[in-house]
Amino acid sequence: MSFESNNASAAKTARAADAMNELRLATARKRLAESSSEEDALEGLREIVANLLGCEEIGLFRSEGSGERFSLRWSFGADLKNYDLLKALGEAGWKKVMQGQWQVPAADGERWGGGKAQAFIPIRAAGRTVGILAILRLLPQKTAFDAHDLELFKLLSEEAAKPLFGASHSAALGTNRAEGRS
Repeated sequence: MSFESNNASAAKTARAADAMNELRLATARKRLAESSSEEDALEGLREIVANLLGCEEIGLFRSEGSGERFSLRWSFGADLKNYDLLKALGEAGWKKVMQGQWQVPAADGERWGGGKAQAFIPIRAAGRTVGILAILRLLPQKTAFDAHDLELFKLLSEEAAKPLFGASHSAALGTNRAEGRS
């Protein structure tokens, strides 16, 4: 094979991967937008994270009061009743998540239930973090996140608050759940 042929093949492969990622993002966006209830949105989140990110343990934490305290709203694959977000993130990571930046801890990140904390995704509404999605363990065949996964992190961060928390966070969302539905 010639050099030009290899470059053309690599470009074709990259275009196919980008097209597949666009489909993946559209699927996630549609699943969240079509959620009929908070419980349905949680099931949608589980589907997105398990099938599109390759994760088998997740937790969703919801802000309380002024937004500086978070409590477990829901988990899948792990018992997270006593999970300490602040300890898992560390003070610097906590500040970044509160500012809307997702965190992918170093390889020595805290272990929980036999798996390492993999990522923390802030769920944002009206410029503040109203929830935190903790990705705790990846499927064995998934070894790391890639650039396409980070795009899905961004989508979840920006678009998941309303379907996941609905009217309970209407002040942060600037509208109530019914107004946002067609």
